[in-house]
Amino acid sequence: MSTKNFFFAVKYFSIYSIYLRMIFIVLMFSACDDPPELNTNNKILFTSSRSGKEQLFMMNPDGSDIKQITFGEYSHNNGRWSPDAQKIVCNTDQNITTAGMQMVVMNVDGSNRKLLGVGSQMSWSPDGNRIGFMRWDSPELGNLTTYIYVIDKEGSNLFKLTNNFGVWDGTPNWAPDGSKIAFASSRNYSSPGTFSEIFIMNADGSSQTRLTFTDSITNANPVWSPDGSKIAYSSNGKLNLINSDGSSKKQLSNISTGGQIAWSYDGKYLGYGAGAINILCLADLSNKQIITDLSIWGCDWSK
Repeated sequence: MSTKNFFFAVKYFSIYSIYLRMIFIVLMFSACDDPPELNTNNKILFTSSRSGKEQLFMMNPDGSDIKQITFGEYSHNNGRWSPDAQKIVCNTDQNITTAGMQMVVMNVDGSNRKLLGVGSQMSWSPDGNRIGFMRWDSPELGNLTTYIYVIDKEGSNLFKLTNNFGVWDGTPNWAPDGSKIAFASSRNYSSPGTFSEIFIMNADGSSQTRLTFTDSITNANPVWSPDGSKIAYSSNGKLNLINSDGSSKKQLSNISTGGQIAWSYDGKYLGYGAGAINILCLADLSNKQIITDLSIWGCDWSK
């Protein structure tokens, strides 16, 4: 090898070595910047304004290891875990309208946001492909009519399940086998938004059947048990339980539910409350308050 070629080879090798070291350093710092993967197994999702805007947080069922999981300029609330707990659907004030807040589907770390349109009181189908929700279609007309819809998680194939003008239909919740949806409706009362009863219907909106029969009481927020045999719901703000065929109604707690109710994945406990999240053990109906904070509300429980 000539002297000229030798020095050229040495120079080339030195530049190549520097280049490799630069790549290694970039990769090393990139790896360090990657956030750790969130463990979403058996977690309670809730809303809190403790950081200023309403955002979503999660914690262990004993109230420990609280983590904020949504951030940024927009608020987030009313969160629901997907069946595999890898995504969340919630409401956001991004693109808010007179009809209400937008629904948004995102990864649990807040990435890959997809706006679905205006709606609230969302519920995932068991296969994780569809979302049931309530929407107020004509706020500009001043009427209180609301309807229950279903939409794909990608924002397509919008389908109306209820169609009763002058009626409040809301708080839909999917049965574990995906065949039925429980919901609340004021159709038996003269004024929408005053009192309501629990109904069930097939997932296509057919065979709408009344389950509760009360006198001027607000029954709402039905949630199926994991085995599909029972439905927990709020009755005048108190936690109640009924068989899915409408039999054996009973009150479980005098503590206000605050709306959202969540079953533990094993069906042994119910989470509920606003301003404080309580856990009720169904075996002996004992209550335990796991977190108290006037800024919190909502409750959803992952598998």
